Amino acid sequence: MKNITSTKEAIIDAALYLFHLKGFHAASIRDIAGRAGVNPANISYYFKNKHGLLEYCIVSYMEEYTSLMSETLARAESIGSAACMFEMVNSILHFQRKHFLSARFIFGEFSLDSNLNREILSTYLARERYHFETLIEHGIRTKAFRPVQIPVFILQLKGLLSAPLIHASYAAELLHIFSQEAYYTDQYAKQVNSFLKSSLLSGPDAKNPFLEMQALA
Repeated sequence: MKNITSTKEAIIDAALYLFHLKGFHAASIRDIAGRAGVNPANISYYFKNKHGLLEYCIVSYMEEYTSLMSETLARAESIGSAACMFEMVNSILHFQRKHFLSARFIFGEFSLDSNLNREILSTYLARERYHFETLIEHGIRTKAFRPVQIPVFILQLKGLLSAPLIHASYAAELLHIFSQEAYYTDQYAKQVNSFLKSSLLSGPDAKNPFLEMQALA
């Protein structure tokens, strides 16, 4: 969410907090304006209505998320599939941590059957799938990865990447682990990297500790 005014940014921050706390339907324009310290008319000026605000929040997050994946994927030829996969996974985990409220709310929206899901989220999720598929296919082709059932592997990987968001309350209340903390994200990334090494990597890359260390650096 770059190049936006302080008023617009305050509205977005307030909306994400209240959408996360109360849910989209329970958070009113007046609630959002009150938390942001702005006039409700400002929300109409920038976003037209609450649905426009919701769409802006989701599109901004997903554009940045898929752009991050694209930039990482573009490096696969130069750094190799294994290093690229480590870098992509670690970048995603830290991106989710940095934008925790956005990520958690949007993951909740994934489970809803709505026009917004069909029209917006499905487009970005298809992009996400394309990036994972392309990288895994490249790795298998270059023998950096062992042959896997790509749809099944993506489902497993998505489960690991989404767990800090889906189970954030459980982690905080019962395990005393806080998904917003960089230390926790680093430790979790190491576990995901171990999964990648044991289930995907093939040949010398599977035994190369420097690939993982570079991604975590």
